[in-house]
Amino acid sequence: MKKDRIALLAPMAVLLVALLAFAAPSLAAEPGTKSDIENLRERIKALEAEKAPSREPFSLDAIGKHLSLGGLIELETAYNKIEGAGETSDLVLATAQLDVIVEINDHLSGYIILLHEEDETEPIEVDEAAFTLTHTVSALGGEIAFTGGKLYVPFGAFNSNFITDPLTLELGETNNTAGILTWAGGIAEVNLSVFNGDVETAGDNDMIDSWVASLNIAPLENLTFGASWISDLAESDIGLVADEDLYDDSVPGYAVYLSASLGAFTLFGEYLAAVDDFDAAVIAAGDDLTGDKPAAWNAELAFAPDERWLLAVKAEGAEDFQNDLTRYGAVASYGIFSNAIAGLEYLYGDEDGSDEDTSHTVTAQLAFEF
Repeated sequence: MKKDRIALLAPMAVLLVALLAFAAPSLAAEPGTKSDIENLRERIKALEAEKAPSREPFSLDAIGKHLSLGGLIELETAYNKIEGAGETSDLVLATAQLDVIVEINDHLSGYIILLHEEDETEPIEVDEAAFTLTHTVSALGGEIAFTGGKLYVPFGAFNSNFITDPLTLELGETNNTAGILTWAGGIAEVNLSVFNGDVETAGDNDMIDSWVASLNIAPLENLTFGASWISDLAESDIGLVADEDLYDDSVPGYAVYLSASLGAFTLFGEYLAAVDDFDAAVIAAGDDLTGDKPAAWNAELAFAPDERWLLAVKAEGAEDFQNDLTRYGAVASYGIFSNAIAGLEYLYGDEDGSDEDTSHTVTAQLAFEF
């Protein structure tokens, strides 16, 4: 009987040894396990003995140290009523965004942002893809960095607590393939960007001749202000120039902003405008450019009583842009969970100062960020 038991246990012992042999590499690949630490130490010792540089073995955990994923999903429903023109409502996937960020070390990083906006980007587009090189030596007491790729050039601030984009963003936001040189030190940050714009004046060559400069200053922890300049406001994503054959001279633009907070209150204001006039022929050919010198402004006051609640009111307007639209509104948002926010917004709009073109828009949003 004892011999039979030994005969039965022998194959089981062999099987157990085999399983342990196959499991050993798996245990070594698990982060934080004792075998992983011991194997890594032995490998480092062997490499040091050979006078070879130390290299971390490839693993998903090693990738995770340098790569992070994030994203945003926004579901919106809106009801709009225009005086004398009826009512509309819709339910849309306003945003589906995936962020991939890679940080190799303190001096080299990059990111890719994939974006889908219903009725805007179908099915999906690369919204941004850029890398940043930071110089190892400081200059004038500050840090120098270069960022290159497809990105939003540093023109305008466009801060907002509302669901609907502010008119300043509609007029000035500019996405293009560009190179940005940044100096940041102490309370100030300076950016200089160059790119080959999509809009060319009549008879102009296809050259890298568009540029943006910006200055941001934060003298106090709760106070920030800045200014920016773009060589041609027609380069903004809104598409102010519908026919380039009618566009003879570039029209620069500028933007200034201020943000201040006191306790639970935050005040933000921004003004963005063209420096010169657009020609009458250019104005007549477009839709959003409804005057010779477009401008937009936005002012918001926000109150955050706690970490979950945010209440804000706003007033904004446009001149020679989108029929001189003026809007007033209020918004409330609540953090349901740490990664989910529900918001409700009301906007009253008035075009040309006429009661016939007034609008009432109510928008509800559920946002999930990860």
